[in-house]
Amino acid sequence: MVVRSFRHIHWFNINELNQLKKMSSQISNIMSLDDHVTKINLAKSKVKISIFEMAEAITNAINQLENRQTELANKLGMSKGTLSKWLSIGSSNSLISVKRSAPTSFDSLYQLSALDNQYQKYFGKEKGSKNFLKLFESKKITSSSQRKDVIKFLKLHKNRINKKENTKVEKLNEPKINSEIKLKVLVKSKLFFNTIIVIPSNDQLNKWCKFGSIEDINNDYPIKSLENIDKNIFQQCLIKVKAKNIDIAIICLKSWGFNYDKILIPTQPKKGLVEVALEFVLIIGSKGNLKNNEFILKSNKTIDLIEYAQKTGAKPFLFIGEVLTTKNWIYCID
Repeated sequence: MVVRSFRHIHWFNINELNQLKKMSSQISNIMSLDDHVTKINLAKSKVKISIFEMAEAITNAINQLENRQTELANKLGMSKGTLSKWLSIGSSNSLISVKRSAPTSFDSLYQLSALDNQYQKYFGKEKGSKNFLKLFESKKITSSSQRKDVIKFLKLHKNRINKKENTKVEKLNEPKINSEIKLKVLVKSKLFFNTIIVIPSNDQLNKWCKFGSIEDINNDYPIKSLENIDKNIFQQCLIKVKAKNIDIAIICLKSWGFNYDKILIPTQPKKGLVEVALEFVLIIGSKGNLKNNEFILKSNKTIDLIEYAQKTGAKPFLFIGEVLTTKNWIYCID
């Protein structure tokens, strides 16, 4: 009897379990549309949380494991490009601060991190982050936004940059009153300049190389006579030469009364040491109260040299070596 009873109980429990499973299945089948949507959105939210956790974990790893990014990518079974995308998301503090309102897909999050980065480069860190967060505050970007929605803002920002660059070119090409003055006239007029850009000719460089003393350069080309007598005012001189002429450019700075500060060179596409003798570089010297700046010189083109000098220096401005039509600049080419 005990055995039968045991078998009977065992059979009943199995049936009960099957019924419970069947009931559970029935309950699932009679869920409303809204119930299903709620359940799916909950799952999506978990996916998004996992993406941010993984992005932050990868970012922390890369920050701690210096120069081992390739090794980390291999260990994780990722390409370097994919790892960089994870790093971009994990490094975007602005995006992380609004992750509850952010989209769910990895691609959308990556595009948003790229947008945040571009905003900060263009507007500055604080203003760029503020403008980025406004997209969420104004509901222009929500948790339902898709990749195409983010791409739209990336394109708008790109158009903003292009429009600004075109405006610069137009301003440079605007006809203006000729502001050319001979150097000798400048010296006699007792004018002074706080920011001077010099692009010496090859003939000038060859001649100055043969001079016996530093003072001879200033005697031949008396830029020192154009200095501001107020020694507390920041003054700078920027000389554009090919890298092979760096030595004579530094001597010129000394002859004209400037202290050598730094050299700006073009970005090199190749890794390691490369030949740059024939590439143009910018030698910068200064005097007076020093100014710290982190501005980046975009290229050695005249328009970019002028923009850099205006950001880092102070009026009055003088450009020696090329004809200009730029407002607030005097130029001489003799």
